[in-house]
Amino acid sequence: MKILEKYLLKEILGSSLSVLLIFMVILSSNTMLRLIEEASVGTFPTYLLFPIISVKITQYSIYIIPISLFFGIIISLGRFYNNNEMAVISASGQSIMDIAKIISKIVVPSALIVALFSLYITPSATEYRYKLEHRLNSEERIEEIKPGRFTSSQNGEATFFVESTDDKKLNNIFFSSSDSIGSTVENSESASYIKDENDQRFIVLKNGRITEVLSSVNASTRTTEYDEHGIMLGQELSVFINSKYEAKSTYELFSIDSLESKAELQSRLMLPIATIILGFIALPLSYSAPRKGRYDKVFLGALIYFTYFIGMSITKKMFLLNLTPVFLGLWWIHLIMITIVAKIYYQDKNMIPGRQ
Repeated sequence: MKILEKYLLKEILGSSLSVLLIFMVILSSNTMLRLIEEASVGTFPTYLLFPIISVKITQYSIYIIPISLFFGIIISLGRFYNNNEMAVISASGQSIMDIAKIISKIVVPSALIVALFSLYITPSATEYRYKLEHRLNSEERIEEIKPGRFTSSQNGEATFFVESTDDKKLNNIFFSSSDSIGSTVENSESASYIKDENDQRFIVLKNGRITEVLSSVNASTRTTEYDEHGIMLGQELSVFINSKYEAKSTYELFSIDSLESKAELQSRLMLPIATIILGFIALPLSYSAPRKGRYDKVFLGALIYFTYFIGMSITKKMFLLNLTPVFLGLWWIHLIMITIVAKIYYQDKNMIPGRQ
């Protein structure tokens, strides 16, 4: 029994980790390419590239871990059926319930990991993401200056143009800004970046001229020449207020008495339960006739998985629209799936040894 247990768990764990790695690479690569494209046109700062990707990977995990375990079991046991190994296991007296007990040793820990992400890690990562978005949308910055390209500030009231760069030095700079008082045009021979003791970034322009338009009516101007002039690349941010329920901690949700907080709390608890249900339904679903391919049930598994998760999303929407009783909440979709799993196991309990 120990040998069989180690063999099954090793194969399932290997397949699940492989699926997890594939999904992580696909999703993170897609996110990275999109952010790099935005950074290349100056709409996204490059220094936030890896923090955002890390947040996205954390958010993906609560969905990727269940599907990786689900397909890992289907693929592993499908190979056993294809190679007639499952027939030998069944002939040795192991029933579907015995195999389910073995699989539970990887399903339950996986559900606990999903619970850790869903209840604690992912809400914190989501809050951090909203803080980054708040910073990007609120601060006045001109930090991604590209040679030969006009770069605008967040509110569009300031524009930079740099002809070329040389060893972190900017050459031939044009800078214009406008406000309710008037507009300013500035030209300088060179510039460089510096940081103060508070880690605030500045751009220091050297050997330049500032032309201020004091009045648009009579075209009154004032010109100032300088040897060195500094511009702060940022401003004090407004206070971040976390108003998104998905970014609030689980502890906060318990203290908020609203329909939205109840829906969010229940949806976080649904994912660990879904991981357990998917893990156990994958066992009978993995059955494949010997002459069939080892990936024979992957499409059916994908159909069941996405139907289940879409169903969870629909139940949340229905709950928020008061279309389901409060006592049922979001749990009725799980009750349906548990009933289906119990029926399959009941019918399949004594059928494995006789399968052809």
